Amino acid sequence: MSDPSDLAVRAVLDPPPDPPGPPAATPSTGVPAPAGARSTAPGTARTPDLTDEPDPAGEPDPVGEPDPGPVLDPADAAFARDPYPYYAALRSQGPAARVALANGTHAWLVTGYEQSRAVLTDPRFSNVPPQGAGRRKPDSPAQRARACLARHMLNSDVPDHTRLRRLTAAAFTPRRVDALRPRIERLTDGLVTDLAARLEGGATADLVDGFAFPLPVLVIGEVLGVPEADRGDLREWTYRVGSPADALERGAVDEAWTALYGYFTGLIAEKRRRPGEDLFSALVHDATEGGLDDGELLAMAFLLLFAGYETTMNLLASASLMLLTHPAELETALRQGPDRWAAVVEETLRHASPLEGTTWRRTTEAVDLGGGALVPAGASVLAVLAAANRDPSRYPDPDAFRPERYLAGTDGAGASAGAGVDGCSAANHAGTVSGQRRAAPHVAFGHGPHFCVGSRLARLEAAVALPRLFTAFPGLRLAADLAGLPYRPGLLVRGPRQVPVTTAS
Repeated sequence: MSDPSDLAVRAVLDPPPDPPGPPAATPSTGVPAPAGARSTAPGTARTPDLTDEPDPAGEPDPVGEPDPGPVLDPADAAFARDPYPYYAALRSQGPAARVALANGTHAWLVTGYEQSRAVLTDPRFSNVPPQGAGRRKPDSPAQRARACLARHMLNSDVPDHTRLRRLTAAAFTPRRVDALRPRIERLTDGLVTDLAARLEGGATADLVDGFAFPLPVLVIGEVLGVPEADRGDLREWTYRVGSPADALERGAVDEAWTALYGYFTGLIAEKRRRPGEDLFSALVHDATEGGLDDGELLAMAFLLLFAGYETTMNLLASASLMLLTHPAELETALRQGPDRWAAVVEETLRHASPLEGTTWRRTTEAVDLGGGALVPAGASVLAVLAAANRDPSRYPDPDAFRPERYLAGTDGAGASAGAGVDGCSAANHAGTVSGQRRAAPHVAFGHGPHFCVGSRLARLEAAVALPRLFTAFPGLRLAADLAGLPYRPGLLVRGPRQVPVTTAS
């Protein structure tokens, strides 16, 4: 890998922009305190996580002196393990509510299905972190690196987003993604062989460490064209920047931002000199519309890494856990084949959304979301995908894991259901199965202009990996107490950190 000084990036010399921030106080929501909740007593404000918690903007509270109410701590282990009761209680107060966060800030969480989709398509909810809002952080190499890597298309609005999206989509065409299938099959078979060795003699193995993590890391390594020896470091760095700062050792997040910036600087320089067959090389050398400049390539590399492996790792881990704890569903999938496996993937995406929330948005003007939710101008807003995907107004018995919701069938006119909006598969669109309407399209990959460009790749990996895993180990079972499994902390991504398994009887 080349020296980072090979690539000069002007953006990293600029002071970092502050993340979005809501007003500094909140009325009581009437929602029961979540696990890990605490009062906002003086001195309890935390150093905020730079990825998935907002900073306060310091605007005056428009409703006067409020009751602080319960405080949501995304780093709390109990909340991470099961946030759904909290979201359900929050939704019962309305489709969106203003809540206090444990870092001393306040934000609007949108938990309703229709309201979340509205937020994700309404240009009044800007993705661009505003300059000058929030607490000014001390300048440092880590802050400058974070600022540069955070300037990706998820943090942009039109017209910048339109251009970045178009260039990225050109590298992620269905043909290019589908061409990865043989490689994904070979990588999966190799991991299954390794896992068999770990499970010999009735031993216990961790499906996250031995399967759900390495497969998407290996695949995104193919996409980015990074050496296999570097992929463990990339996993560690992205884990840190996606976690609340209080869940890690002091300085760990700053170290990760700096390391990621240095690594991708060298990677881009290497791709310029010696392009490969990978999709990232295609992005580096694409001159369409002037191509991506160095700062945009750095941010794109980070986005592809973070979204490309974190989402799929959590999808694989959660789907495996669902099948291990729902043996009848596993037996049905093994018996019925590809269509049922596709339904398992879609229901996992809905039931255990690997992205808990979107990136933070900020209102450019007051927006009425209905149901008494009037979001003021300048507010930080998070569309909680995990909550929207369990909105009982859209999904009967929303907390149940029922893959048949997404069985392929026919549309209301009797024609075969095909790919629809956002490039989703037929399994993700409403139709009829035995006279019943299929479930509403989930929002696990977002909705609208920021719909995940890598959704096809994530689905492909799951469709290949899950049948191979459970066919190879028909006696696989969970080797730990389900209630005690640790989960990824934060409001951005969600999934079990460990899934211990064994084949012992």
